[in-house]
Amino acid sequence: MKKLYSQMSPEELEAEMNEIIEALEHAEFPSHKEQLERKYYTAKAYTLNPADFPPGRYAVEGHEEPLELQYVNGMMGWGVQGKDPEASFPLSMLSKL
Repeated sequence: MKKLYSQMSPEELEAEMNEIIEALEHAEFPSHKEQLERKYYTAKAYTLNPADFPPGRYAVEGHEEPLELQYVNGMMGWGVQGKDPEASFPLSMLSKL
């Protein structure tokens, strides 16, 4: 049984992300690609420091509307995106505007 991402070392997370990228190259169905992309962003989020994400406006990978980040809980950023008052994304999907 695989470890949880939160239990993996940085080296193990890097290996996991490489496996996911390789699987993405061979994925045939859009739903499978989306699932692998979510796994990749989740694994990558565990390599980031939550303290590097203060409240503010962030672009969200794959989304046109920015996120007004209000707080970080673990490896997830929570805030307001458009009309959604409780949007959340892995930190790896966010980039400061």
